[in-house]
Amino acid sequence: MIGKLLRRNRILGAREAEIRTREREMLDRLASALDRFGGDVDPSDRKHFDQAREQLSGLFLLVIAGEFNSGKSSFINALIGERVLPEGVTPTTDRINVLKWGEEVTEELVEAYLLERTHPADLLRDLSIVDTPGTNAVLREHEELTRDFVPRSDLVLFVTSADRPFTESERGFLQQIRAWGKKIVFIVNKIDILSAESDRAQVLAFVKENGTALLGEAPLVLPVSAKMAMASRASGDEATFAASGFPAVDDYLLNTLDQQERIRLKLLNPLNVGLTLASKYKETAFERLKVLAEDVATLQNIDVQLAAFHQEMLKDFGPRLGRLDALLSEMEVRGLNFFDETIRIGKIRELMRSDDVRRAFERDVVGDTPAKIDEEVGRIIDWIVERNLKLWQDITSYIERRQISRHRDGMIGEVGAGFSYNRQALLGSIGSAAREVVSGYNREAEARKLAEEVRGGAGTTMIAGVGAIGLGTLVATVITGAAADITGILMATALAVTGLYIIPARRRQAKQEFAKKVADLRRQLNDGLTRQVHTAVGDSQEKVNESIAPYRRFVEVQQQQLNEARSELVIAEDALLRLKTELTT
Repeated sequence: MIGKLLRRNRILGAREAEIRTREREMLDRLASALDRFGGDVDPSDRKHFDQAREQLSGLFLLVIAGEFNSGKSSFINALIGERVLPEGVTPTTDRINVLKWGEEVTEELVEAYLLERTHPADLLRDLSIVDTPGTNAVLREHEELTRDFVPRSDLVLFVTSADRPFTESERGFLQQIRAWGKKIVFIVNKIDILSAESDRAQVLAFVKENGTALLGEAPLVLPVSAKMAMASRASGDEATFAASGFPAVDDYLLNTLDQQERIRLKLLNPLNVGLTLASKYKETAFERLKVLAEDVATLQNIDVQLAAFHQEMLKDFGPRLGRLDALLSEMEVRGLNFFDETIRIGKIRELMRSDDVRRAFERDVVGDTPAKIDEEVGRIIDWIVERNLKLWQDITSYIERRQISRHRDGMIGEVGAGFSYNRQALLGSIGSAAREVVSGYNREAEARKLAEEVRGGAGTTMIAGVGAIGLGTLVATVITGAAADITGILMATALAVTGLYIIPARRRQAKQEFAKKVADLRRQLNDGLTRQVHTAVGDSQEKVNESIAPYRRFVEVQQQQLNEARSELVIAEDALLRLKTELTT
């Protein structure tokens, strides 16, 4: 009878076909959004989703679940009217049994733990029945098989035994599968062992009350005796069949499996699976974006530290240049006084001895200025080296604190380790690079290298081929050479040509040219050292940015992908919700 009624309505109406096409498009869009998570999509989630999509075009799938010894196999045999599955007091099902229609009785192991049986029963023409291992099976993988198969189902008949209804293991199993949004009907089997009507009523009330608390809505609870139904079907005893409770099951299946309701449940199955995954991965994307916001803050903080480092270096460099200026200014004053005292008519004879004038100039004007300049430049170089080291130490400490924070958060292991692993690896690489720089930092070598760069940068504009001489020696060479030109050669020439009247003019000229030499020297030193400070700061920033570049790219790419994925998930979820409302109202 069931088969005849089912076959009357096999052809989908135009509305149902249109809804199915829309749902396929929505599920394809959801699949595209899930693809953006790559290997971080839980394999079981993807498996359930793909199977649910495949089921959209398949026969109606009726899954029978429950503890072993609750009478699942007996119930299926009674439903079909023939003993197609083995029965017993010990677990008789250690794999998934899918019963389909076939002209002959066959069985085929289509994959590990999945046995496909065919049988020429009319009920199987328009639906497939799935017999599952007990939810409290001895082997844990048997229970996992059942739990893993439930997302494929269009309707779940959960069989519980009247002598121990709604056990704790049954409750735990149902809690795990309710998230998939499946329609669940409770079958209380072996009701014949309760002779008193009050006992039956109490058991049914208990199952309904607990089912309501668990599912959030009152479930349908049908009391049956599969044993009585099977016996009555074999003997044709209608009274016993009526007492078995199976007429209510037949009636429910007939009403549920008419064309409209059967199609509705069939369409709701992949839709609910899709909604579950859309919600899960939308939340995953949101949580990851929150973590990436912390990464963005990390990168911004490093950028701020680098900018502050640059500004502080320039700010602190000013007073250090001031000390160099002071040394040159003091030397300039001594030089001007030297010319006033030396280039006079009374000292014409001394002026004619240029070597003596040079030595006097070196002693009284230059003095220890070269040594002080070298010492001050050395302090500047040491300051640059120490500040660079401090920068890397600060970054190392900051990154290590961020890594500790990440391990403490430990938030993303639920849906795949790829995202979390890549982040930790990249952040770890920054910390490792910073620690390597700090641990391998050779102050003396860095100072020597920087000193050579400073001498090269500041000196090449003054004297070609500076080599390894210090800046102080360079200053002495420039200033003393200038003094020799000014005091010795110029004065001798002036006296020979014009006599005594030109001395005041030559003194003014000597002082002007000396002041110009000192000004040029001051400018060249300032420009050269400032350029080297900028270069040193730029090199440090470049090295830091090189070390964090892979991390920065990861954050930028992940942000873009997650924002796009979350946007697609929101759109897909909204469309699926609208379709679900359309199907359920």
